Order: sequence, then structure tokens, then C-alpha cells
Amino acid sequence: MASCQFLIRNRHQTVWYSRVIIPASLRTAFSGKRELRKSLGTPDKALAKRHSLDFWLDCQNGFDRLKENNNLNASFRNTDEFITWLSEHVHNQGEKSPMKDIDTTDALGRRHIIKLNGDTKAEAELAKQLHDDATVLILELKDNPEVLHDLLNLRDNHFPPTESPPETQTAVSEAIDLYIDKLNTQGRKGKKLAQRTLLNYQGRLEFWKVHFGQTPINEITLKELARIQTWITRLPVNFAKKGLSVQKAIEKAQNPEVKHKVISDKTRAEYLGQLKALLEYAFSSGMITADMAQHVEIPNTKQTKTVERLPFTSEDLAKMFPSENYGKEPAARKSGIDPAAKFWFPLIAAFTGARLEEIAQLKPSDIKTCPDTGIIFLDIVDQGIAGDGKKKSLKNKNSIRPIPIHPTLIKVGFLDFVDHRKADKKDGRLFKLKRDKQGRLARALSAWFSRNDRRKDGTIIKGYIEKCGIESKGVDEEGQQWLKSFHSFRHTAIDNIRGKKFEGGQFIRELDIALVMGHEKNKKETAKYGKDRSQLELRKAVIDALDYTTVDFSKLKWKS
Repeated sequence: MASCQFLIRNRHQTVWYSRVIIPASLRTAFSGKRELRKSLGTPDKALAKRHSLDFWLDCQNGFDRLKENNNLNASFRNTDEFITWLSEHVHNQGEKSPMKDIDTTDALGRRHIIKLNGDTKAEAELAKQLHDDATVLILELKDNPEVLHDLLNLRDNHFPPTESPPETQTAVSEAIDLYIDKLNTQGRKGKKLAQRTLLNYQGRLEFWKVHFGQTPINEITLKELARIQTWITRLPVNFAKKGLSVQKAIEKAQNPEVKHKVISDKTRAEYLGQLKALLEYAFSSGMITADMAQHVEIPNTKQTKTVERLPFTSEDLAKMFPSENYGKEPAARKSGIDPAAKFWFPLIAAFTGARLEEIAQLKPSDIKTCPDTGIIFLDIVDQGIAGDGKKKSLKNKNSIRPIPIHPTLIKVGFLDFVDHRKADKKDGRLFKLKRDKQGRLARALSAWFSRNDRRKDGTIIKGYIEKCGIESKGVDEEGQQWLKSFHSFRHTAIDNIRGKKFEGGQFIRELDIALVMGHEKNKKETAKYGKDRSQLELRKAVIDALDYTTVDFSKLKWKS
């Protein structure tokens, strides 16, 4: 384990490389690089170890000389340039410099001064061993944050930071404003962000702005980061909606004696993720000289137990659709939602499995007919603009797909509705929906469909399915929370198709279902499917397999 910290192998596992960490205070001379790597030219580990120690000691001498010569205008683009400089300024000095002690730090940041007694290789190996032992200790304590916190606290109390401060100090609040501006103009990692994502990021960053305020960002310590990762696990859930300020919420989180419902691992990951991203931005922008972001640990939420979305049962669908008031149940508040949207959204979702925003972005021109097969389909794309003039967007590339229209939708009158909307030359939308502040077209419709909230005065606000007698959320016998919402139609459609056969007798495969539903899995197979004749026919065969035998849809008819 120890050797792997300064000896590494190339990807072919044939040659050893030496790895030397550059002191943070000198990294500006190395174009911001964190380490140097040099090929040792041998597959022999014992020989590589000796050569690596030679290189490590040369680098330490070079680092010392750079620190001593503050006015030295050094700039190294790569390891080779530094080695050349070493040969000119360190190896060939004429007279040997007096032997100096090795002053180094381990992986925990603890300082060690090694007294050189002549055997420089042995002392260099000891210094490296101290660093590697600390690395092993960190790995052993990764699941024991309290002990690790105490170790870091000990380091902070006994050893002052070796990093030199930045030329100018930047308050955390100012750094956050600059980072938010970057997110809005440049995006993150070269990718533009959706409005909803931007607002989510900004909300989490505003939390940290309140917490840190005018504290210089370069004064944030490892001790403070360790404390944050302890108390944020107890941050009250939905504290803003409950009238708590950020400071009051943090005070509650920092008091272990106060009992309250805490945020989920997913929400905690969002808060810590933005703190980590801010520190990365500050480091890359020169606001801090130490890479503090690497000490912010984001929880793994992939295996976190979350609320389970359930499909609608046959009984649920029977309560929902043939009702004489189908699509006309009023919302608890006057929302002004397009009545046509209330009528068609549940039907389209039940017979296509399409996502809420995919349906909301449709224009009359997105309902097309294949000239070769006569198949009528919804053209789900992320190019061009929606009916309200805003750019279309989808969850992933596999979401781009044609979805043939089920015969039941045609019988209910969907094509008549589309013709009716095409006749409106002033409004290019298929459904008259308005975006919310996060850029979502169907947020209000989603709330109308499955909202089930209790107001402060005790009043219960029910959504459409609750008024139909369908429970929208609950807890099962094992304590697992579940809910039913508009997205349940997607699960319902998939479950309805699964296990059925094509007319030829072959079972419908999971790949065929993913093809129609636009799943992100099976990327290589599904992303290449287009709108040609064979693929449209396959998609139509999958869609036509949808059959809700317990529901009589013949009672439904659209009237313009």
C-alpha cells in the first residue's frame, strides 16, 4: 500500500513511474499542476523504488531552491522542463550546498522534520513512509468521521498552514456571486444548465452565502469543513417553508438535543455538492491556494432508500377515467389550467408512457404521419422551440423518439383535437400551459393531478386522483414510503406491456420497451433507433400491446 503512493505503473502495467507532489505554494510555477511524474524506465519494482527516491530527493532540493529564490522567474510546463532546470540550478552548482533537514507533511497535513545524518536516501524513504502511513490511516478511518475529525483538529491546533495566502482576499459571499454568474453565462464543465438546475444550484449556494457571509474564502479550514459535514446531516427538512431562517436552521442542526425531521441524503448531497463546486471554482480562480474541495465528501445516494413510485392499479384506472367528471374536477385553487390539458394529459400518458414535460412541449406540428406506413406518431425531439417560443429540452438523448399514437386515443378524438389546435394560427401550443419560475410547463398540472397537502390551518388540499378516491401516498408494511403521481402512468404503461407478445407470438423484450419509453439504459442499442419504416412498425406494435381491459374508454369523447 505504501509504495503505491509514490510508485505507479503505466496503463500497460510494464513500467514504473515516480510520483512527486508539488507544494501548493509552488504550483503557480507549474501551471497549477499538483504533481510531477517521471518514467523510471524499468519493470523491476526494487530498482524503480531506488530511482524514485533519487528523483523525489532531487525534487525536494529543487523545491527548496525555488522557495529560497523568491525573485526567480521560473515556469515549468511539464516534468521534463523541471528536470532540465534541476540539472542547471541544483546538480551543477560547483560547490555542494550544506545538507538541510527535510521538512515535509504527511497525508493528514501533519508536519515532520527529518534530521539528515548523511544517508539521504534512507531519510527520504522515511519521509515518504510517514506520508504513506497517514494515507493508510485515512482509508482505515473513512467510516469513522469522529476520529478523523479529531486528527484533523489536532493538525490545525499544532501546525500552522504552510500554504501562502492569495494575493487578494475574497469574501465567500463575493466568491459565490462570481460563481453564480459563471454558471449563468458559461454553465458547468462546459455545459449550459437548464433553468431549473440553475435555480437549484443558486438556492444551495445562497445557503452557504448566509452561513459564511463575509468570511474570506481562503480562511475556511479543514476543521470547519469537518464540522459542516457533521451538523448538516441534522439540517431540518423544508426549513424555509416552515419559516426558519438559514441561521436558525443551522442552529437547530448544530444542537443534537433538538429532535426534528432532517433532510434526506439526496438533499444533503446537493448542499455539499455546491460547497465542493464553489471551492473547486475558488481554487481554479486563485482565490485559495489549497485544493480544499477534495476534503468535502459527497454522500452516495444510489443505494439510499427513497420514496417508491407505484403504478396505478386497474381499480385506480377505473376510478379515474370513465367518471362523468373526468378531467373536470376543479383544483383546490383557481389555477386556470387549460381544460384540454386536464382531459388529454392522463390519456396520452397512459397510452404512451411519455413524461410530463415531453407531452407539455408538444406543438400541433409535432403530431406527424409517416408517408411510407401511414403511422401517426408524436415526434418527441429536443431541437427547435416549443409552442411558447422557448427552447425544447429532454431528460436524455434516448428521450428523442417517435411514439406511435394508440388507437384508443384516436377513437376518443385526439386527432380532432389536434386539428382544432392547428386552426388557431395565433397560438402555436398544443396545450395552453405557462412555465413556472423554473421553466417547467406542466408543474401546475402535476399539482392539480396528485397534490395532497395539509395547510397550516389544518385544511387538506386534494388533487384530482385523491378526489377520485385514489390514495396518492402512504407507507407499506415494511415502513417504505410510496406515492402515486402523474409519473405513475409511466410505470403503469411499462408494467402493462411487460410479458405480452407481438402478433407473431414473440415476447416483447425489455429492449423494445426501452425503445418506446426512451429509457437511458441500453444507450448503444436504443439511441440509434430512428423513424424509418421498420422501427416505426416495431414501436407501433409495442404501443398497440397496451390494453387496459378493465377500463371502458368508449365512454370518453373529446368535444371541442
